[in-house]
Amino acid sequence: MIELRKIEWPPLLLGGNVPRWRQLLDVGLTLLAWGVLFWMMRYTLALAQDFLRPPHFEFSSMSPPNWLELAYRLSPFSRFIAALLLWLLFWALVRRRYLRATEPMTQPPPLSIAAQAADFGLSEETVAPWREARILVVHFGADGHPSHGDVRLRGSPP
Repeated sequence: MIELRKIEWPPLLLGGNVPRWRQLLDVGLTLLAWGVLFWMMRYTLALAQDFLRPPHFEFSSMSPPNWLELAYRLSPFSRFIAALLLWLLFWALVRRRYLRATEPMTQPPPLSIAAQAADFGLSEETVAPWREARILVVHFGADGHPSHGDVRLRGSPP
């Protein structure tokens, strides 16, 4: 039988314990995404460079794009966007009476510390700091109720 390595629980990847291969993978995929983006925009970036270098605001080494051809190629997308906009506007007008007729739900009153502590079966002094914590690890007992909690700071080891 193969012994599997025990996984630390919870499996959090905090800033200090991210594996080196994960960091390299993140950097590599980010650089790859930026490279693909620049490669896809290479002609546009070259046009912008030619337009902005001296003599300024003139195309000196490249010809300007054919605006009519560009508009012709983009016209199906423009029509699709216009159709989506009209569809959204139509349903907003049709449903406006229904949306205005529904009353917003009233918020329930805030839960008191005493009620929360009684629900957990703990003292109010134990539960009060938990409500202020940004990160709280709650440990449960065998009965399913919280036994104690550890207040953690962001980036602190588990």
